[in-house]
Amino acid sequence: MATAGQASGGQTAGGRRDPALQALVDQVVADPNPNPGAFLRARRGSDDRFGAAGVADRSAGTPMAPDLKIRAGSVTKTFTATVVLQLVAEHRLRLDDTVQSLLPDQVRTDNALSGAPITIRQLLNHTSGLYDYIDGLLPHFRRLDQYWPRDQLISIGLAQPRYFPAPGTRFRYSNTNYLLLDLVVERITDRDLRTNLERRVFAPLGLRDTSYPLAKTVIDGAHVHGYADVSLLLPNAPDPTRFDVTAFSPSEAGASGALVTTAADIARFFRALLQGRLLPPELLRRMLTDTVPTTGSAPPAVAYGLGVYVYATGCGRAYGHGGSALGYLTFALNSRDGRDQLVAHTNWNSFADTGIDEDFWAAFQRGYCGRPG
Repeated sequence: MATAGQASGGQTAGGRRDPALQALVDQVVADPNPNPGAFLRARRGSDDRFGAAGVADRSAGTPMAPDLKIRAGSVTKTFTATVVLQLVAEHRLRLDDTVQSLLPDQVRTDNALSGAPITIRQLLNHTSGLYDYIDGLLPHFRRLDQYWPRDQLISIGLAQPRYFPAPGTRFRYSNTNYLLLDLVVERITDRDLRTNLERRVFAPLGLRDTSYPLAKTVIDGAHVHGYADVSLLLPNAPDPTRFDVTAFSPSEAGASGALVTTAADIARFFRALLQGRLLPPELLRRMLTDTVPTTGSAPPAVAYGLGVYVYATGCGRAYGHGGSALGYLTFALNSRDGRDQLVAHTNWNSFADTGIDEDFWAAFQRGYCGRPG
């Protein structure tokens, strides 16, 4: 009998099951790995293939499938950056505008914006030096579904000293950058980021399964459940190393990572972006080539542009983004013309720093460079 989202013969809405991709995801969920499920969805031109293994929901036993909704984590940053660059294209914002001039009310003598000016470009490419508010969340955590106001998160990020005093001198990933960009977009357009995303990206591209739910902890429709090691957060929880964290509030990530979407919508977005449907040619070129080395980042990441990672893969450069949300880990890799694509996902992502998930890491790189079987 066919499972939800899957027809007989190994077909799904995400294309045809591919033996090579299937072998890779089988390894991701094999013991002793903690991953309940994983999928790889690859597109070569119009040819759509996938591999899916394990379960999307441990309690119900629902099989993993590439057409289920997921929390995309920091893949959201490319969507946010696209809106920002559209405002640049409309001459409502400049890359060299400073945060201090655009958000003067955020500048205080006792916070990190009182130092050297930080530009929009430096927020986009993570060279601002601002402290990552994620690193300061634990003392404020009360429960998985708590709502995190954006102002509180920004305050956490700005209350700590900068990682380095001179903006633009080096790369240091910080989610605080994208919350400030969210606030800039809202000030300039007089509309919140959700409205801008819906009008500028979701609706024009027909991304019907993509949403930006800040206050909603429930994922509507068929979706993947996320699992994490919550030993640090909830030490008395049952099965703490693979605890269901699907209801974790997306407000914790906001513009840096709150997106709920599907592999198909992620691929459609990057295809449209790279093929020039969302930005004028010059701004798209700058998005991809105005880069800084991602010193300290795990390979294959080698550079970061204006909201886009550059990956050095075994089959050439790829563009896209990774997304880490509690219980969810996603990567999107794309060729420069958007014809070759891979979206990879696994529904286990530890809150604790337990190192790289080696099998998943290998799977998405080999899946991108491999050829369908």
